[in-house]
Formats: sequence, structure tokens, C-alpha cells
Amino acid sequence: MQELNTINQAQLIEMYEARDALVNRINPEINSVIDLDRFLQATVNELGRQLGVDRCTVITPAKEGGFVVSYEYRASEDLKAGAGFHIPNSFIPKEAIYHRLPQVRHFAIDDIAKSDLPFWVRTTCQLIGTRSVLVAPFVARDELLGVIGLHYTEQPHHWTESEIKMVEWLAAQASIAMQYTQLYSEKEKEIALTKLMLEISNDINTRSDFNEIKDFVIDKALELLSADYGCIAILDTAGEQLHFDTIRARRGFDARRSIEARFREARSLRVPDHPVVREVMEEGTILKFETPKDSPLARYVLHNIIKGESALIAPITIKGNVFGILALVWAKEAARFSNYDVQLLGGISSQVGIALEKDRLAAEVVRLKRELNDVRSNERIIGSAPKLRRAIEMALSVADSSTTVLIQGESGTGKELIASLIQFNSRRVSKPFVKINCGAIPASLLESELFGHERGAFTDARARRMGKFEEANAGTLFLDEIGEMSLAAQVSLLRVLQDGEFTRVGGNEVIKTDVRVIAATNK
Repeated sequence: MQELNTINQAQLIEMYEARDALVNRINPEINSVIDLDRFLQATVNELGRQLGVDRCTVITPAKEGGFVVSYEYRASEDLKAGAGFHIPNSFIPKEAIYHRLPQVRHFAIDDIAKSDLPFWVRTTCQLIGTRSVLVAPFVARDELLGVIGLHYTEQPHHWTESEIKMVEWLAAQASIAMQYTQLYSEKEKEIALTKLMLEISNDINTRSDFNEIKDFVIDKALELLSADYGCIAILDTAGEQLHFDTIRARRGFDARRSIEARFREARSLRVPDHPVVREVMEEGTILKFETPKDSPLARYVLHNIIKGESALIAPITIKGNVFGILALVWAKEAARFSNYDVQLLGGISSQVGIALEKDRLAAEVVRLKRELNDVRSNERIIGSAPKLRRAIEMALSVADSSTTVLIQGESGTGKELIASLIQFNSRRVSKPFVKINCGAIPASLLESELFGHERGAFTDARARRMGKFEEANAGTLFLDEIGEMSLAAQVSLLRVLQDGEFTRVGGNEVIKTDVRVIAATNK
């Protein structure tokens, strides 16, 4: 009996010595660095060496769901590496994750081969290569943060009380360290978020044009959150139609044009028909959809409305009233959103609301223009034939650029309507839209019509006159029946398109112009 007490005392002394060694090694990792990775790796290394086990691991929740072997010590390089081994959620019963493990202080198995174990426990041990195992959970506020485990791979092992107490103590220390690091990281993120919002606010304040602000906001959100594309949609005055106002895709996104064209063709959606959109409008909450598998609602939103794999949707509010939404979409791969991601998008959408709140009149102008353009676009072109829809899609795909467009088609097929569609969906929608039929003007007068003339340039030129290019400056010029234009006029037109400048007939002054040309011909 005395010999047994001597052994127990020796084990106890050994445990305290080992614990002191661990404290001396681990404390600097906590106090000076706030580096959870270094702390946990130091923990498994020291614990594994001190207790002489074959393997020591820390398993933590994986970003993609389930659990992963995040940190590992191996006594020999001959042992198969387990770091990175993923245990899917479907493999572990929810009761074990949310109820059993958070409630126990340790879980010891002397011999896997001789123990009556749940299937998932036995299989996990076999996959990792474990014969005997002792584990203790990291728990904070009844939430499972991870599990530390000691493993023997070849021989069974009887786990002593001192070993169990050591692992329980380390699990408690790890829980404190993880909470401490989490709080520190959250404070750092909070400071970084505040700084970032200030920078975005300053950038917005330097822009007076709301179209420029919208482009900047979406591009910034795409950059910060690594999304594929985003949009700002504006709610109409009746609160029933949500109009897709600005759609932007990140640079390098290979489906950029088709995405932008699809949203412009859709133009708007009825809020009462879409419960999730109505929820954003009514509740003013940020919604996140990480994968279509999350729920039937997520599948409906991502597949039928957003057309992506993941999405974040934040309301834009002015004095508590929802003005519209800011949505970001991940088109090809599902994303996992942290609280920081949600707060970041919420902060950006708030900055848009603040910018609009500063000028309520400008906000209403933006809303009414969007409604007017949507009505015009919907009323002018009627039809659902595949070729017509393809023509509309092509028109919308080039609408937001400044490139010159040539529309070909027989007379009476609606070339002017397509030109109007491009104009109403372009950045120049609020600028002049000037039309001229080149076939209805004599060749001798066409250059004067296009470029204007000086007084005395020809008979009856009694005063200086502006041409269509000057009238359309900063806007769009539609040249119908351009095939009827003379060669001389074509040369002058080509110079304008190439150099952005012209001279009036009979004049010498070079006039700079910024005009987008949309031409049409039946040839």
C-alpha cells in the first residue's frame, strides 16, 4: 500500500513538473504575441513530449463545416500525418457536438478494439490511426471550440488520473486562450472596420455625382469582400418594384458582360412576389445565403433571383426608410461569411444611405429617373421571339460602355428602338440624345447638319450654327441610314470618331467633343 502511495505521489509530482514546463513554454505565447496558432501548436508539442504519447492533436471546427485536425504533434516521422484531416458534419451526430461533448470534461478509451463505441467514434479513430485515446473539449458558454487529444497508435494504454487531470487543465487553459484571442481579434477588426468606414466616407464625400458614388461603392465592396458581382437596386415610390439600377462585376470575372446584360434585361422585380426581398424591405436586416443547400429559401434566392452560389444582401436606408438594397454575389463558389463580412457590407450600405440623406432631392431624382427609364424600356419593345430577345441582350451588354454601335436591319424593324434602349440604359441617359436621318438630308447639307457652319460658309449661311455633334456633346448621337452618307462626310465622321474633334464648315476652330455614336443602316 505504501509502495502504491509512493507511485501516486511520484506521478503527481511528475504531473506538476510537466505542467510547470508547459506553463513556462506556453505563457509567452499568450501574454506577448496573441497568436493562437503558435499557442496551440506549442501546446500539442509540449504535451506530446512530456507524456510520451505517439500523437497529440487539436481538432477545431472547419470553415466549410465539420471538424479538422488543425494542430498535431507526432513522436515519429514514420507515423502517418493527420494534420488537415477533415471530419464532415454528417459524420458526427449533432447531439454529440451540441450536447454531449460540451458537457463532459474528458473522454478516455484504453483500447479501441475492446470498447463498445458509437460507430462514428470507432471509425474516426481508425481513420486517424488510433488504438488508445484521451480527449478533452474546449468549451466556452456551452459552445464547443475544439478538442485536444492524446493518442497511442499501436498499443492499448491505461490512462492515469494524472494524465487525465493534465489534459483537462490544458483544455481549460486553451478555452481561455481561444476566448482571449477571439476578443482581441474582434477588437482589432472593430478598429479596422471603423477606420475603413471613415476612408470610404471620405471617398464618397469627394464625389458629387451619385452615379459615380454607386460605381465606387460597388467596386469597393467587390474588392474588400472578393465577390464576383454586385448591384444597387432602388425601391419605387409605391414600395412595390425594386429596380436594378447599377450592376458591376469585378475585373477579370469571365461572365461579367452576361451578368450585367441579364440584370439590365430583367430591370426590376415585384417585391410582393418575393418574400425574401420583402423581408429586407420591411425588417431592414442584412441577409446572408452561403449555399443553396442551407434551406429551400436559400436555394430559391440563389437560383431564381440572384443566380449565384452565395450572396449578401444589405438594405440602404434614409432616416429609417428603406431606399433600396446593396447585394453582393459569389457566382461560382460558395462563400462562408464571418460577422466581420456582414458588418462590413452593412457599413458600406450605411455610407450610401448617409450620402443620399445629405441630399434628399438628389435621392428622389435618382429614384424617379430609374422608374421613368424602366417604364420607357418596357413600353417601347414588345415581343418574346428568341432573336428579338438576343438583340435586346446584345444591346444591353454594350449600353453601359462608350463604344460606337452599328445596328443593322431592314427598314421598319425597330433599329431606332434598339438605339433608344441602349441610351436609356447607359450612363448618358440624363444627357442629350440627338437623332438625325442621314438619308433624308441632301449630301451637300449633311456635313453642315452634323458639324455646323460659320457665317458666310455658303450661300444663305447668314449666321453661325451649331451642328448635331455640338448639340449631343456629353450625350449620344443616333445616325440613322448611315449608309446613305457621302464619302466626304464619312471621312469627316471617321475623324470625329478617332480624334474626338471637328471643325465647323467654313471654320478653322478645332472643337473637342465627347459624343457616343449609335449608327443604323439597312445595308
